[in-house]
Amino acid sequence: MNSPGSGAWRQLLLLTVLLAAIPTVWKQIGPLPGESNPTRETCAPGEPLISLLQETSLSSSTVREPEPAELPAAVQKPASSDPQAGVTAEVATGQIRGVVRFLGESPLAPEANLAGKRLPLLRVDPQTGGLGHAVVFIVNGGQLPQPSRPEIPAARPVPVQAVMDQKDHEFTPRVVAITAGAGVRFTNSDVANHNVHGHGLDPKNQFNVFTGSGGGVTHRFRVEKGGRPIRIGCDIHPWMQGWVYVFDHPWYAITDNSGKFEIPDVPVGRHRLGIRQPDTRLEKFVELEVVAGQVVEWQTDFESSDLPRE
Repeated sequence: MNSPGSGAWRQLLLLTVLLAAIPTVWKQIGPLPGESNPTRETCAPGEPLISLLQETSLSSSTVREPEPAELPAAVQKPASSDPQAGVTAEVATGQIRGVVRFLGESPLAPEANLAGKRLPLLRVDPQTGGLGHAVVFIVNGGQLPQPSRPEIPAARPVPVQAVMDQKDHEFTPRVVAITAGAGVRFTNSDVANHNVHGHGLDPKNQFNVFTGSGGGVTHRFRVEKGGRPIRIGCDIHPWMQGWVYVFDHPWYAITDNSGKFEIPDVPVGRHRLGIRQPDTRLEKFVELEVVAGQVVEWQTDFESSDLPRE
């Protein structure tokens, strides 16, 4: 039989165990006063229901995005009060439009064709005197602000800016102009065989390629010293002749069969305009003033007396 003293001792021992277990119970059902709970843990089986309710409440609350980290000084954008800082202003431009005429008798080609005829070297409109196949260009245009152009990777095909056909045993058109690095496509629409022989001072402009009936070839050209044109010939038919002009800027044009031409988007200012016809070496230079948003109308005439004497 237990004594009263032993029962009191067992009660005291049970009370001590309960007091020691209180902190563990509070950690399971919530933070103790003054404590924080920075982490969230998933409620495991057997944990108190209050922990599961707290978990659900936290997951449904609004989450605040963290503040963006400050960029290191080396990569921060420079502060500027100028809204146009770093922006290149567009260059004001105008347009040149005109007519080139030849008022005289055209000299004949030095060699006769298959029919034994020596044709006029100059293509002149019989009604207006308009001179075709003349090149008009801005002298020293390469020193002007250049319009942006996408670079073409070397692996890409050569961009073709002009086509010169071999038709009726003639190069048609007789004169073409391109930008440096671009190509000319030479085709053969005759039933006869031809070849394309480039005679340039630059070795890159020297080539000789056979072009059978229906064939063709594309060649990339570079600027010649002094703006000289590259002469194109056919060794099989020596009277056939053409010319390729290559420029380091976009401000040039070839006159049509009526002698008309247009050069758009020319930067404003005073420019020296050149006119050349390679078959007869006709040449003239004039000064023009280009005004923003306006068209400069201009006309020039050549006469027989302007033809160079041998």
